[in-house]
Amino acid sequence: MKFEQIRSKRWGRLLLFAFCAVLFLLAVFLIAYRDAIMAGIWFPTSTNSDEVIYNRQLVSVLKAGCPQGYFGYNESHAVIGTFSTWGPLVIWLYAIPGFFLGAGYNTMFWCNLLFAVLTWVVLAGRLSKRQQFAFAVVLLCLWIPLRQTFTATSEPLHFFLLACVVSGSLAAMQGSRKGEVAALVASALDTMIRPYGVILFLFPMACGWKKPKKGRRIAAIALFAMAATMFSLWSMNQLSAPYGEQALDFTIFEKAAHLDILGAVRYFFEKLCIACRTLYNDYICPTKWGGAEQYIADVTHGFLRVVALTIVTIGLCIYDIIKKRPICFKLCGLVCALTVLLAILVLYDPVQLRRYAAFICVLLLMASVVENDAIVIACVPLALLLVYPTGFAHNEGLPAYDAEMDVQMQQVTAALEESQMQLVQDGTTAWDHTLTFGYGDVDYGYLYAVPAGMGIEFDWNTYIADPDETIRSRYAMVNHGTAAEARLQADGWQPLVSTDDLIVYERANPQ
Repeated sequence: MKFEQIRSKRWGRLLLFAFCAVLFLLAVFLIAYRDAIMAGIWFPTSTNSDEVIYNRQLVSVLKAGCPQGYFGYNESHAVIGTFSTWGPLVIWLYAIPGFFLGAGYNTMFWCNLLFAVLTWVVLAGRLSKRQQFAFAVVLLCLWIPLRQTFTATSEPLHFFLLACVVSGSLAAMQGSRKGEVAALVASALDTMIRPYGVILFLFPMACGWKKPKKGRRIAAIALFAMAATMFSLWSMNQLSAPYGEQALDFTIFEKAAHLDILGAVRYFFEKLCIACRTLYNDYICPTKWGGAEQYIADVTHGFLRVVALTIVTIGLCIYDIIKKRPICFKLCGLVCALTVLLAILVLYDPVQLRRYAAFICVLLLMASVVENDAIVIACVPLALLLVYPTGFAHNEGLPAYDAEMDVQMQQVTAALEESQMQLVQDGTTAWDHTLTFGYGDVDYGYLYAVPAGMGIEFDWNTYIADPDETIRSRYAMVNHGTAAEARLQADGWQPLVSTDDLIVYERANPQ
C-alpha cells in the first residue's frame, strides 16, 4: 500500500500523528536527557516527593485493586477509602494505561509518555501542517510542559484531557455530536480531579452558542458542569486525604455566601496584592541574576512564560478582530488561563506556579493554535526567557539507577512483605497496612520499597518525634540516631529491618 493511500485512511493518519509525536519526544529526550541512555531511568532517586505517592497508589491499584493502607499526611486519611490528597479518580485513569504497561517504579513515567503521544494525536487531527509545526515549535520554546512530561506526576494527563476539550469543541463547532460529547466528558473528568477545571466547560459552551436551541444546550452544559464541580468538592472532602501543607483559602466564597460582596471583593484584591508582592520579592528578584534555588527559578520562569503567552494571545485576538477572523477559542483560552492563574495566586500560593504554569501555558497554546498559526511569534519572547533570567537552563536530568540504594530497598521490601504475610487478616484495619515516614530524616525515594497495597503516611520528622502526637500506623521508617527514632524506642516499638540509611520499626502492640 502506498504512503499516500495509508495517509488518506483514518487509522493511517492516527499512526502518522503518533509517529510524529514519538519522534518529537525522542528529539526532546536526546536534547535534554540523553545521559539517561547510559545511566538508566530509575525514579527512586527522583527529587520530587509527589512522584513516589502517585506511584505507590497506582501500583497498589494495579496489583491489589486499591491501597489496603492509608495514604495521607501526619496520620490523616480520607473519610471514605484510603487514597491520598489527589483522590482516587486520577489514579484510576492512570491505571488504564498502567494495566498494559505493568506495575513498577517507572510506571507513572511510561504512562505520561503515552499520554503525551495521545495529546499530540488528538490535537493534530484538527490542525493543518502549519498549525502542527507552530504548535511543536512554541511547545519546544515553552519547555516547561515538556519537562513535566518527563516526570512521574499527573500533569500529562491534564494535557491530554485539555487536548480532548479543545479538539472536541472544535469538532462540535463543525457539527460533530461526538466531538461535543468528548469535550464535555474531558471537561468533567478534569473538573472532578481539580475543581478549577470547571472553567474548561467554557469551550463546549461557547462552541454551541450559535446552534439551534442554544438556551437549552447552554443550560444543560451548565448543569453538567455544576454536577461535576459538586462531585469534585465532595471528593476533596470525602475521598481525599487532607492537604499536608497549605489548604485552599475559601474565605472569599464564605464572605460571598454571607452576602458580604464588598468584603469578598476587598479580600480578593488584598490577597492578590500580597501574592504579587510575594511573587516579585521572593521569586522574581532572586532569579534576576541567577544563584537562586531551582524551585524559585522554576516559579519565576513559569510565571513569565504565562505572561508572555498571554500577551501574545491578546495581540492575536486584536489582530484577528481587525482581519475579521474567529477569536472564540483564543478568548476562551484567555478567560480560562487568567481564571486559573488568579485562583492559584488568591486561593492557594504563588509557589504552585512551579507546577501549574505548564497547564496554563498549554491551555493558551492549544486555544491559539487551532485558530491562528501566527502563535509561532510567541517563540521570540519564549526563546529569550530560555536565556534570561538565568536558572531555567539548569537541568537535573532523569533520575538514574543507584545500586547501593536498590540493595537497601530490596531488604526493606522483603522485611515488610514477610511481616504483612504474618498478619491475621481477621480484625486488622487499614492502619495495620500503613507505614509512617519521617520526612526530613530519610530520603523519600526509599518509599518505593513499600510493597504494593500498603499505605504511606507522609509525616514530618518533628511530628513523629513529638510524644504528644499519636502514631496509628503499624510501621515507621526513620533514620538512625534521630529524635523520631528515640520517640519510637521510648514507646516500645521494635526494629524490623535496618540498613545504612534507615531503620523500619514495627509497633510492639499494634492497635
